[in-house]
Amino acid sequence: MARMNHKARMERLLSRHPDAVYAGGAAHRRDQLLVAEHQSEHAREAGARFLDRADEYPEIGVHRLRLRPSARVDVPEFAAELREQGIGATPNHLLRGEPDYIGGPFGVPELCGPVAPPVANGVGRPVTVAVLDTGITPHPWFTNTDWWPEVTPDQLDPVAANCDYALDAQAGHGTFVAGVILQKAPNARLWIDRVLDDIGICDELELLHSLGRIRRREETSGVSVDVVNISLGGYAHADHPSSLVADALRRFGSHTVVVTAAGNNGSDRPFWPAALKDCVAVGAKASFSDRGWWVDAHAPGVDVLGPFPRRRSDGEIELGFARWSGTSFAAPHVAGAIARLANDKEITAREAAEVLLDTARPKTDPEFGVEIG
Repeated sequence: MARMNHKARMERLLSRHPDAVYAGGAAHRRDQLLVAEHQSEHAREAGARFLDRADEYPEIGVHRLRLRPSARVDVPEFAAELREQGIGATPNHLLRGEPDYIGGPFGVPELCGPVAPPVANGVGRPVTVAVLDTGITPHPWFTNTDWWPEVTPDQLDPVAANCDYALDAQAGHGTFVAGVILQKAPNARLWIDRVLDDIGICDELELLHSLGRIRRREETSGVSVDVVNISLGGYAHADHPSSLVADALRRFGSHTVVVTAAGNNGSDRPFWPAALKDCVAVGAKASFSDRGWWVDAHAPGVDVLGPFPRRRSDGEIELGFARWSGTSFAAPHVAGAIARLANDKEITAREAAEVLLDTARPKTDPEFGVEIG
């Protein structure tokens, strides 16, 4: 398994996101605080002496408070003070695809030969799976499906002309994740939403916008998403989860199951959003996988095969296949398994998840949860 140059990777990450503040395993954007819309006025009053301006996002019910750089505010400390006052505030955490800190890939993808394509039969209950990731490429596995015409240009995964796969480790990540889901659930309809950039980074506000777009798509289409796959995450300051993300996930209701990667840090430290109560946290039976009381299941995450785009030296994109490892790919395995069972048995995704995650099953590990093969 090829490994990444983590030092060079971090240097590139910081050069692309110079406002990143990193401490204690958690990262956030400098001088930014997120609060719920209905609590924004109280937060502004509390921080009036160092508030610069507020950005309002009524479509997701969130305000971003921008603090004056000259005030040198300790944002995590200020957020903690607001929470003591009953205000659900959080730093604008960075969620990254870098394997030391997030549920992104553990190593560099290795190209491989053709993989047998998933074959849909159109039988059973229609099931929709939302994939929040780097986007998707027009791989032959996808372009002949009935859902591909709904993919818009802003949902495509841009593989940069100067892409360095040892550093831009998330290039093609969304394509690979989508392929893993279809291998388990060929009949699934995928909704693609691009939230990670080409080096695998988003912030908490961008994740909230992505979740909001999926909710609005439900409302406009009249279709309820059955499963949401989120192969990203990160640590939070003082291990305090974001109430804003938790609220956004709860808005999907009981008809939706949210499946998340547990992270690749080999740690039992809670990894968010995976450790949230309303998420199915998925690890892998591997040394790199996070583990602990908050991990619900484990699935194949080593040398997983799937579709993968690679830009050739002549500038053209080659749509082939790769072998990749990480909890990023264990999560869609479980998302696909839930979708497949819901489709085959014509039950809800929630019912399918309850069957698969039954802790009475014989292959259950106290640190890694239920085994889903």
